[in-house]
Amino acid sequence: MQKIREKYRNFEALQLFLEICKIPHASFSTQNLREWVINRAREFGASVQCDEAGNVQCSKGSPQLCLQGHLDMVYVGKEESSIEPRFFEREGVEYLKAHSTSLGADNGVALACMLLALRDCQNIECLFTNDEEVGMIGANHIALNLKSTSMLNCDSEEIDELVYSCAGGYDLEAQAHFERLEIPRDCAFFHISTKGFCGGHSGIEIHKNIPNAILELARLAESLRQSGALIVEFCGGEKRNSIPVYAHLTIAIPKDKLESAQALLNDFTQETFIVESAPAQTHYFQAQTLLKALLSLPNGVLRTQDSMPTLSSNLGILKQDSNKERITMRMWIMGRGNMKQDMQTQLKAQKAQLQDLGFQVEVCDCYDPWEREDSKLLQILWEIYQIHSKNPQLKSIHAGLECGILKQKYPHISFASIGPTIHHPHSVNEELDLESFVRFNAILQETLKRFQAF
Repeated sequence: MQKIREKYRNFEALQLFLEICKIPHASFSTQNLREWVINRAREFGASVQCDEAGNVQCSKGSPQLCLQGHLDMVYVGKEESSIEPRFFEREGVEYLKAHSTSLGADNGVALACMLLALRDCQNIECLFTNDEEVGMIGANHIALNLKSTSMLNCDSEEIDELVYSCAGGYDLEAQAHFERLEIPRDCAFFHISTKGFCGGHSGIEIHKNIPNAILELARLAESLRQSGALIVEFCGGEKRNSIPVYAHLTIAIPKDKLESAQALLNDFTQETFIVESAPAQTHYFQAQTLLKALLSLPNGVLRTQDSMPTLSSNLGILKQDSNKERITMRMWIMGRGNMKQDMQTQLKAQKAQLQDLGFQVEVCDCYDPWEREDSKLLQILWEIYQIHSKNPQLKSIHAGLECGILKQKYPHISFASIGPTIHHPHSVNEELDLESFVRFNAILQETLKRFQAF
């Protein structure tokens, strides 16, 4: 909407974010954005240090405060490319959203504000971590000599929340091998794909009961299998830390089972699945064990406290590979926990359950929760929030932030986290509340003043 675009035309942070949207920067593909950030930082007089993990440290003067954000975004769309933002209004609130992809406000808005801080401040440090969305790789492998004694993470997603702790997390990769079996003659073939699923962040949105496309299709697959259908192919999901949007299934139905199977297919609405005829295939696999694993593993919110999740699990990706002898199924599961012991217990239970079903299981990553610490940074931010927020809240969130990992590596640094309001991150419905973006930038400016950055 042109009226909204004009209203924010002089808001520098937004204009810089729109530039960032033009540079593809999905996880594992951040090189172009990283070079762009480095060049801008040097233009603003900052010294720049990088490490082998792709992290970038920019500093000026004698900083007390470091701003931190991550370079990569969760790209959800048909193919990775630049983002096409559009302005719109709903119920009197002005938003920015991308056309048919995720927006990348998580964490592009932080990058824009950090660069402007580097331009305007004399005593400032900024840490741009790499590949945060795929296991916090940059934070886990950081090798930089940070100067500041306080760090403000800019990756939270609700403007009225001042975050003082976050969940830890783990990644499980499980795989199992299945014999390739010849499909009997006289079969009809169908391709079933999901549609209408919105997805979302598997941490901060896990409590919203957003349907998981893989699991919804698995329920249909199990019903079809019991009616006599043969499973040929089953894949789905986009990112390990997103609630899946897409999944597809190919089945072969013997002609004598066709009537009952088609009756099942007719029971599912067109808003959920697309059913199409498929070319003939030569092989299938016995999918009973796979479907049992998918449907029996705990998924979603597993424990709450004060109506908020403290323990969860999300099946993020399912992949299928095959050779002449066997079919290999791989799944990626991400668990989160705000309490270390609960998370470790759940990890152990999920691993044992999958192993009992014949899966090989690897723990690819595991990091502890970030626990609350009272600090000068938290005190200053809380004072500022009393001014800039109508309903300020101190909060622990059920999502992973770099703070927990960085705290272990830099124990002398105090941490806190803030951010603008971003609805439905990690999905095609991601929306940035523009007024909250303005407030976020103002809070950053006031915080920098208190830390004598100017």
